Amino acid sequence: MMRPFRFGNFVLPCQQSSNNAVDGDSTMASNIFNYKQILITTARLFIAICFVLCLYFLIVCIQTHHEHNDHHHFKEKFSLNNFQYNPNEPDRLMMKTTSNELNRRQPKSIKLSRMLQAYQKQQHDDNFDQENDGQDDQEEIHLNSLQQQRHQQYLIATKTNVMANDNHYNGDDNNNYSDCGYHIAFILIERDLFATKSMLKFSNTLKSILININSTGLDPGSLCIHLITNDHIRSHLLHTIDNVHEELTRQWTNEPYPWLDNHRSSLNNHNEHRPLTRYFFIDSSTIELQLEYLLPTLRTFFTHKPTSYYSNALFFYSIILHQVIPSTIADRIILLDIDVQLDGNILELFEEFGRFKPDEVIGIALEQQPVYRHILHEYRRSNNNTIVGSPPPNGFPGFNSGIVLLHLRKMRESKLYNSLLNQDVIKHICQKYQFRGHLGDQDFYTVTAIDHRRLYHTLSCGWNRQLCQWWRFHGYGKVFDDYHRCEQPIMLYHGNCNSALPTLTYYGAYRRR
Repeated sequence: MMRPFRFGNFVLPCQQSSNNAVDGDSTMASNIFNYKQILITTARLFIAICFVLCLYFLIVCIQTHHEHNDHHHFKEKFSLNNFQYNPNEPDRLMMKTTSNELNRRQPKSIKLSRMLQAYQKQQHDDNFDQENDGQDDQEEIHLNSLQQQRHQQYLIATKTNVMANDNHYNGDDNNNYSDCGYHIAFILIERDLFATKSMLKFSNTLKSILININSTGLDPGSLCIHLITNDHIRSHLLHTIDNVHEELTRQWTNEPYPWLDNHRSSLNNHNEHRPLTRYFFIDSSTIELQLEYLLPTLRTFFTHKPTSYYSNALFFYSIILHQVIPSTIADRIILLDIDVQLDGNILELFEEFGRFKPDEVIGIALEQQPVYRHILHEYRRSNNNTIVGSPPPNGFPGFNSGIVLLHLRKMRESKLYNSLLNQDVIKHICQKYQFRGHLGDQDFYTVTAIDHRRLYHTLSCGWNRQLCQWWRFHGYGKVFDDYHRCEQPIMLYHGNCNSALPTLTYYGAYRRR
C-alpha cells in the first residue's frame, strides 16, 4: 500500500481532507447513536410514568367506586324507612341486617354496646326456650313491665315524626315539655366529610353533660335536649344517644362487661341508673325557611365565600330561634357547639339568665383570639382610638358563639333586636365598620354589638374557654396572650378548630394534660 507523501509533519492537502472527512463521519455517527439512546431512554421513562399514573388513577377510581357503593349501602341501611322502631323505644332500633353488617364502619365502643344488645336478646330467647309455658308468661310480663319503665325513663318524643312532617311544633303535644325545667340545644346537620367526626364530638359533649347532671344531683328528667337536625342524620343521632346512655350506665353500675352477668339483674341495674333526659328533634328545614330572606346578606358579609364551611345556613340558625320555638315550649335555651366539654355545675350556667339586665337578650362570651383585630384592621387603621378589636379588659375583641344563652322571650319582645334582622340594616352596619367576616352567627353578634352592646350579656371567659391558638402562629404571636388570657375558673372547654379537649372520665372529673 502506498503511504501518503509527508514532508516533516506536513501532509498533502488532499490526504488531510480525506482524513477529516472520515473523522467527521465517525463523530456524526457516534452523535446520532447517542441521540437515539437518549430518545429511547426518554420514551421508556415516559411510558413508565404514564403506566404508573394510569395504574394510580385506576386504583383511585376503584376505591371511589367502592366508597360510593358503601356510602349508598350505608345510607340505605340507616334510613328511617329501614328501621322498625318506636321513637319512644330507642332500645329497639333493630335493623333488617345481620349483626356483621350492623357492625361495619362503627367505632369499637359502639360495637361493644351492640354486642351487649345482641347478647341480651340471644340470652332472652334462650331463657324462653328453656322455661315452660307458665314461666314464659311470667317472664314476659316481668320484662314488659321493666321495658315500659325503661321507656318512660328514656324518652324520645313522638313529636319527632310530627315535626318532620308538619315542619312546626304541634301544639297538642306540648305536654311533653311541661316538665322541662332546663333546655339545651345542639345543631347537627349532615356533612358527608365530617359526619363521623361530628358524631364523636357530640357523643363526648353529651357524656360531659350527663355526667355533670349525675354528679350535681339535678333531676335528669327536668333536662330536655333539643336536636336541630335533618332526616339524613337523625337515625345516626338515635344510635349515638343510645350508645352514650348505655356506656354511662355500665360505668355508673360498675359493670364494664354486663353481658357476663345475669340478664335480669343487668337489666334492672340499667333501668335504675339510666339517665332520664329527654330528647326532641327540630326539623332544620323549618328554620331554614324562616331564615331564607336573610341568607343572601348574611352569606355576603359573614362568610369567606359561597362554598366555604361557614356558608351553610346552620351557622345562622341561632339568630332566629326565637321565631321558631314558641313560648309554650321554652323561654330560655342554651345553644352549645358539639365540640364543647362541661366541667362545671350546669345549674350555674342557667342562673346566668337571672343576671341579664332589662335590655340584654343574649348571653355570650368574648372571643379569645385576635380574629376581629384582623377582620376590622381597615376600620382600626382609620380610627386609631377605637376599642373595637382590642383585647380585654378595656377593648372589645368580639364574641364567640361556642356557647350562647338565648332568652327567647326577651328576643321575641325586643324591638331593637328584631330590627337588626333586616338586610338593609345588616348591610349598613357592615359597610360602616368595613366588616367582612367568615364565622357565621358570631360575626353577626360581634358587628351588631359595636353599636348595641346593651343587647348582650357577657359571660365569664371560664364558661367558654376556647382552646384554639391558630392566630398565635399566623401573625399575632406578640399580642395573642392579651386575648387568650383567662384567669376565671374554667367551667366549660371549647375545642374550636379541632383542638384537643381534656380527657373525660366517667365520674365527673378530668385528667388534665
